[in-house]
Amino acid sequence: MKKMDEMQKHQSGIAARIAFSFYTVALLIWSLIDYFKNGNTGWQFPILLIGCALYLWIQVYHNRKTR
Repeated sequence: MKKMDEMQKHQSGIAARIAFSFYTVALLIWSLIDYFKNGNTGWQFPILLIGCALYLWIQVYHNRKTR
């Protein structure tokens, strides 16, 4: 495999952001629907929180690493 050039890195970053946004919104909506129907958020909400925490931790780690 060859290394990605700048354009491929940029496109990969955009695709990752869009996928993360879709995953976050889908799990949030699913959690809210379950909350209003059953009174609890189910297992979707912890997955959402773990995913967001992991994403933010990786962002902070890479920002500190590049400084």
